[in-house]
Amino acid sequence: MTRLSSLVVLSAVAVAFASPAVAKISVQGAETLCKTEISTKHPDAKSVKVDKESTRSVGSTFVYLFKVKQADDSSVKLTCTVDRSTETVASVAAAS
Repeated sequence: MTRLSSLVVLSAVAVAFASPAVAKISVQGAETLCKTEISTKHPDAKSVKVDKESTRSVGSTFVYLFKVKQADDSSVKLTCTVDRSTETVASVAAAS
């Protein structure tokens, strides 16, 4: 009986430690957060497109490069950073 209860306890501990890793936001989920944030800050934008080749993961953040086409047909490039641990947009700034 102790063998079975030990197995149950070990399984519960393994699941508890695995949960934080599962809770991290995905690349697509973070991209969606950025698109929503950019659309809020630029409501007149005709299109908001991510440059998938420029997407990168740096430590506990995702960094995206977006190309935003404005209503007057001008374009602007924005960098969006998402904090993976809090699952929130940390910043949206003009790309340099």
